Amino acid sequence: MATIIDYLTWRGDIPICDAAPLNEVDAAILSRFSNLPFKKVYHTRKETMGSFCKVMQHYPVDEFQIDQDPEFVKKLLESERFSALTVTDYEKNNDPKLEMQFAAITIHLPDGSLFLSFCGTDSTLLGWKENLNMSFQDDIPAQCAALSYAAKAIKKYPEVESFYFGGHSKGGNLAAYTAVCLPEKYRHLVKGVYSCDGPGFSKAFIATHPFEEMDPILHTYLPSGSVVGRVLEHAETYDVVESSVSNLLQHDMYTWLVEGPRLVRAEHSTDGSEIFYNSVRHLIEETTPHQREMVLDGVYTIVTANASRPRDIQQDFSILLQPLYQKLRTMSREDWQVVTTVFRAFLDAYVLALRDVGRSKYDAEIQELRDAENFQDAAMKLLRRGIATWNGRSNA
Repeated sequence: MATIIDYLTWRGDIPICDAAPLNEVDAAILSRFSNLPFKKVYHTRKETMGSFCKVMQHYPVDEFQIDQDPEFVKKLLESERFSALTVTDYEKNNDPKLEMQFAAITIHLPDGSLFLSFCGTDSTLLGWKENLNMSFQDDIPAQCAALSYAAKAIKKYPEVESFYFGGHSKGGNLAAYTAVCLPEKYRHLVKGVYSCDGPGFSKAFIATHPFEEMDPILHTYLPSGSVVGRVLEHAETYDVVESSVSNLLQHDMYTWLVEGPRLVRAEHSTDGSEIFYNSVRHLIEETTPHQREMVLDGVYTIVTANASRPRDIQQDFSILLQPLYQKLRTMSREDWQVVTTVFRAFLDAYVLALRDVGRSKYDAEIQELRDAENFQDAAMKLLRRGIATWNGRSNA
């Protein structure tokens, strides 16, 4: 079955117009556009999607986040539907002190409306850390930056009556955050919000923002095996979509299946996606924000001392084993108690999640870890098991 790349070939010669208006596949494409490597492209006052892609088509593969990004760039350049669209207001701000990774770009549609595309997590560890911060912090810096970006666009283009927000991964979360946090007097300008496998929000945040009111224009798409998109809660209605691959690889939008101008719907999420979602939910219920923050900050400090990119860890996950083990051995009693609490809460959450999806049996090894008296050995055993699982999926 066709994918987004195939769609660009099939519909690329038809401009966005009344006869072929903006659809959800178009929105997914525009949401992904902000994730391309603009940093080395010389920006004039007036660029197009095509002019950017004309430069980026000559980039080496390692400049891109995903293997199919270069093909995506090539198809956009060849596409009459997208290549002539004016692009302005590119903004990028990675601030290690704030633990912020933010980028966005504005795409001008033929009818005069604007599509604000928010970049998802980039290829830095900083970006991934900011994602994790969502588990204990509302209003992370990138979310505040996204809201500010939208406010500046509304002020800069007062004649524009229709805005769309979109993004892939964390970018989808930024798009939804921006929509529900806009002052009420501007909400009528927002005609559609597209979150492609973007994380959700805490229950406290949802309770104080107009998700129910804006549900008709909030379009969230999660692949059936979603992991990233199942972090935290989705108050809005979301659609489960089919992918040509399984497990974590489904986060890659280029694997999502397309039929005509629509993403293909799946009947339901996979057991693995449900287990992950329920594990995170139980873990958050059983630990405090401070406990999660302390553990994640500690892990991040260790990781960044031994790697600079997620790709470094993927290539050799074992580089983290010794530093993590050393940290466990030298930890203070107070920190030890916090880590122990979070670790055991994680194991309990996993077991409860298995039961939530109807699996009453769980691995004897997990039970062994839950009953372990030696926390160091239990932690290292779990890490080794995770490495073996990771390597097995990476080599599949």
